[in-house]
Amino acid sequence: MNRYGFRHAARMERIKLSSVRSTWWLAIAAVLSMAAAGAGVGLGYRSHTPVATAAQILNNSLGGAIVAQLLLGALGVLMVTGEYGSGMIRSTLAAVPRRRIVLAAKAAVCGGAALGVGQAASFAGYLSGQLAIRGTAIPAASLGDPAILRAVVLTGVYLGVTALIGVGIGTIVRHSGAAIGTLFGLMFVPMIVAGLFGESGIQVGRFVPLLMLLNSIAVTTPVPGLFNGWISALLMCGYAAVAILSGGVLLRHRDA
Repeated sequence: MNRYGFRHAARMERIKLSSVRSTWWLAIAAVLSMAAAGAGVGLGYRSHTPVATAAQILNNSLGGAIVAQLLLGALGVLMVTGEYGSGMIRSTLAAVPRRRIVLAAKAAVCGGAALGVGQAASFAGYLSGQLAIRGTAIPAASLGDPAILRAVVLTGVYLGVTALIGVGIGTIVRHSGAAIGTLFGLMFVPMIVAGLFGESGIQVGRFVPLLMLLNSIAVTTPVPGLFNGWISALLMCGYAAVAILSGGVLLRHRDA
């Protein structure tokens, strides 16, 4: 890959990403959704009997990632489909004829931005939950605890990787509405299908993104039978790589 070409393409993508209002709205909404979920959980547990544990507060405070993943996934989709909708993709490919460089630049810029937003959102969920329980008998969840820190950090990683999956789906589908619908379906439908098999569905469920988030990544202790948080996060990275590589193959062989 030509380094100068990639740097030039990445600079173009940074400018485009930062100049689109939907980028900022989706990023802000992702952080606010996590903060609101954390605060809501903390307030709800203030008078709860019996007294909640630190793990309960943390696990539920990070539940806002269900919404945040969709917002950042949509951000990744629009990074690609926005150009197809406006016709700007032709200008982009004219400026950078090597299509794999264009896609790599989009993935790098979007992934870096989404990872930053994902971490900010995850820590916002954690902090708002902790602030909401101050002055109660509920024990605080300290980031000095490796299990607490892992859950918060990996939730942010999960959110960032979801945006990369969105980039891949957007490249494959090319239409904003259809691509976002596909993303939503891939997040929720497998979970519903796995649930139909009851306890036996755990063997399938451990590969399902949303179940990995709620039962392995954004929790202090993974549910028995599921992968641990690190493996689940790596599996999500694998899904993102497959989506982007598949999109790259189609991008190379289809007309703009």
